[in-house]
Amino acid sequence: MVARKLLTATAVGLSVSLLAQHATGAETLVVQKAPLVTEFVVDTQLFRTEIDGYVRELNRQMRTTLNEDLRRELAPKTVLASNELRTRS
Repeated sequence: MVARKLLTATAVGLSVSLLAQHATGAETLVVQKAPLVTEFVVDTQLFRTEIDGYVRELNRQMRTTLNEDLRRELAPKTVLASNELRTRS
């Protein structure tokens, strides 16, 4: 009876391990490949021209905005002298 229990446990363990090994062997291997490298050729003169144009336009916009802000701040302010008894000349 002890031999039968040991033999049954051994047979079950052996069959499970063989099935498990077969199952892992049947899995497909996933191979990850590096993405294809594409080369970009940039004309340096065109690049510099576009960057210069962008910087000039940005400077123009900033100057316009700052001038508008400065005009608003330096606008003449009207002060009413309602509390003063006499006006200074």
